[in-house]
Amino acid sequence: MEKAEFSAIIDYLNRNWNKPWEVEEEMVKLLYQSKIPRLIELGRTAIPTEYGPMTYIVFGDYATGKEYDVAIFGNFTGKKLRDYNYPLVRVHSSCRTSELFHADNCECRQELDFALKQMSKEKKGILIYLNQEGGGNGIKAKLTAYNNTFGLKKGIVIVKKDKKGRQLNVYDGYEKAGYKSEHRDFDPAAAILKTLGINSVRLMTNNPNKIEGLASKGIKVKPFGIHIKPTNGIMRKHLITKAKKLGHSITNKDLN
Repeated sequence: MEKAEFSAIIDYLNRNWNKPWEVEEEMVKLLYQSKIPRLIELGRTAIPTEYGPMTYIVFGDYATGKEYDVAIFGNFTGKKLRDYNYPLVRVHSSCRTSELFHADNCECRQELDFALKQMSKEKKGILIYLNQEGGGNGIKAKLTAYNNTFGLKKGIVIVKKDKKGRQLNVYDGYEKAGYKSEHRDFDPAAAILKTLGINSVRLMTNNPNKIEGLASKGIKVKPFGIHIKPTNGIMRKHLITKAKKLGHSITNKDLN
C-alpha cells in the first residue's frame, strides 16, 4: 500500500470517529445519485425473550456500515406486516453507558425497558434500535462531553460547574467539545418501517425531532408519550434540560 493511500484511509477513519455524520451525509448522497437502496436485510429469526416471543431482524446500512436491530412482537412470519395499523413503535438510539453499564445520569435504559414491556403487553409492536451513540455524534464525542460534565472526587462522581457556579449538563459538554446536541438520522427508521409495510405508527417518544423525522418521510405518526420518573437528581436535571433545550414533551408531573 502506498503511503498516500494509507494516509487517505487514516483520514477517513479519523473523520468517521470525530464527525461520523459528515461521512454518512457524503455516502447517502452517493447512494442516492447511484439509485442504490440504502438498507439491506442481513438476517432474521424468531427468538424467545423475557418480554415474550419476537422476530429479530438486522438491517445493514450501506451509507454508514452500521447494523440496525429490529424486534417485532406478534405473529409475524412474512415479509410485510399487513395487519399492523398504527402499531406501537419505539425508535431507540443506542446508549451503551446506560444500557450496558447502568449509568443513571439518563433515562435511556428505562425507556427501552418500558417500550418492550408495553409491546409485550399489547402482544404487538416494533422496536427499531439505531446505532447512533451520543445523539449521533459518536462514542468519542459522547465520552468527551461526559468528561466535560462529570468528574471524580474522593470516589464519588460529581457534576462540574462553570465559572459562575452553575452545574453543567451533558449538552454543555457537547458544545464545549464543538458538537451539536443532535446529529441523529431517523431516515433509516422510516425506511425500515416502509420495508416492513408500515406507514402509520404510534410512536413512543417525547422527542419532536423524532416525530418530524418519520413524518417527513411519509409515515403517519400518533405520538405515544413515554414518561420515565427520574431516579436521582442528576437524571432529573437531565430531563429538565431536554425539555428546555430540545423541546421534549416532559412536564413537571413527569419529574415528580
